[in-house]
Amino acid sequence: MNERKILIIDDQPINIEQIIKFLEGTSQPYRLYQALDGLRGCEIAKIVIPDLIICDWEMPIMSGIEATRYLTNNEITKNIPVIMASGVMTSSKNLQTALEAGAVDFIRKPIDKVELIARVRSILLLADSYKEIWRQKDELSKKNVKLQRALEDVKRLNGLLPICSGCKKIRDDHGYWNEVETYVRDHVDVEFSHGICPDCVKELYPDMYDKMFSQAV
Repeated sequence: MNERKILIIDDQPINIEQIIKFLEGTSQPYRLYQALDGLRGCEIAKIVIPDLIICDWEMPIMSGIEATRYLTNNEITKNIPVIMASGVMTSSKNLQTALEAGAVDFIRKPIDKVELIARVRSILLLADSYKEIWRQKDELSKKNVKLQRALEDVKRLNGLLPICSGCKKIRDDHGYWNEVETYVRDHVDVEFSHGICPDCVKELYPDMYDKMFSQAV
C-alpha cells in the first residue's frame, strides 16, 4: 500500500495534534506534515508535494483562503486537493468562498473523527482518479507529438529528395550528404538488413552467379 502524504496547516498546535491523532488511528499509511501558518504551508507544499492538504481558514500571515488561492495558481501545487476547515466561517456563503478559492471540500470545527477520515479517504480516491486521467492525457499528448513528427517525415520523403546522380547520396535539410540508409533510418522508424540482388551478383561475382542461378534458368 502506497504511503500518502498529508499536509496540515493550522495556527493552533492543538488542532494539528487532534487531526494527527485521528489519522494515525487508522490503518492507512499516512505521512503527515504540519505548518502553523499559510505562508509556511505553501512553502512546504511546493517541496513535498502532498497528496492532500487540510487547511484552517483563519490564520495569521496568510489565511487559508489566501493560501488555497496561491496553491491553486501555482504550477507545482495546482493539482493538490485542499480541505478547508473552520469553526467560525461555516455558512453557505463561506463554503462558496472556499470552493471558489480552489478548495475541494469543507469541514467544520470541532472536527469529527469519522467525518474527517471519510472525507480524507474519498478525496484521496478522487485524486487518484484525476492523476490517472492526467497521466493518460500526458501519454496521449506525447503520442500525438510523435505521430505528428512521423507524418512530417513522411511528407518530407514524399517530396523531391536531392540525390547525387553519381554516388546516390541524399542531401539533408542542413546541407550534408548522407548514405541512403542513413537518411531513411533517421527519418523513418525502420532498420535496414543488407543483401545483394541477382544483377549485382552477376556483375560482381559471375562464378557465384552461375552456381546460384543456373538451376533456376
